[in-house]
Amino acid sequence: MAFPIDHLFTVTTDREAARTALAGMGFQLTERGEHPGRGTSNHLMFFGRCYWELLAIDEPGPASALLGKATTLMGCALRTADAARDAAAAALLGASAGATEPVTRPVRVDGQWHTARFTIAPLAPAAPADVYFFFCQHLTPELVWPHERVVHPNGALRLKALYAVGPSGSSAERTLSVLLGSGGGDEPRIEYLSADTYRSRFGMPSTSAAEAPPHLAGLGFQVEDLDRCAAYLTKQRIPHRIQGREIQVLSNVVKHPIVFTA
Repeated sequence: MAFPIDHLFTVTTDREAARTALAGMGFQLTERGEHPGRGTSNHLMFFGRCYWELLAIDEPGPASALLGKATTLMGCALRTADAARDAAAAALLGASAGATEPVTRPVRVDGQWHTARFTIAPLAPAAPADVYFFFCQHLTPELVWPHERVVHPNGALRLKALYAVGPSGSSAERTLSVLLGSGGGDEPRIEYLSADTYRSRFGMPSTSAAEAPPHLAGLGFQVEDLDRCAAYLTKQRIPHRIQGREIQVLSNVVKHPIVFTA
């Protein structure tokens, strides 16, 4: 059994620098949102059934524990219609499930302020992993999800792949697949990679991270036209490289690969 992905989030302590970097790459971000009492704010980027959250840690709070990890792509929210039910189901699979918790966030829709409400339940795989997982039950989805398709200037239309890395690809899969499965179809495809394969694929120098526990380490997006995407990045002076039929962006600000494919 595996659970669908509601959204993924990248953690930053410099919201404006990260927002500027992502906007420069051609992503359409929502205006700044806040999580009252948690010391965090965010921007969202929507892609069909999933969204990507830029989560900024603005001051010490519950999210501070996410700092200092192996990668800035820290979190994966699993979609659910009943957080308590699915947390119990995940516990039967060996995951450590926490109690459900209400979360609210003020949102502005058509110029009016509303309160978006969620129920979340944290959980962790049975084996050590450097990923923050939780179930996310949207109680007011109409206040979060856009009513019309979001058009990204880079042509991205779907969150196509999630790269998960461990000392070996099989170790990453053993640890994380109980929650993520293999994806595909309408869901992002999960690619389980060894640390060596990951570094080689994305042209990164060899480091001791080969011994790091399994973690999430990059996102892949399907674009309408790969050549137009490359032209856009070139016009925006965004450093990138083309490997076969994919474009790789390695940002010093975002700190994990962003891949575009047709």
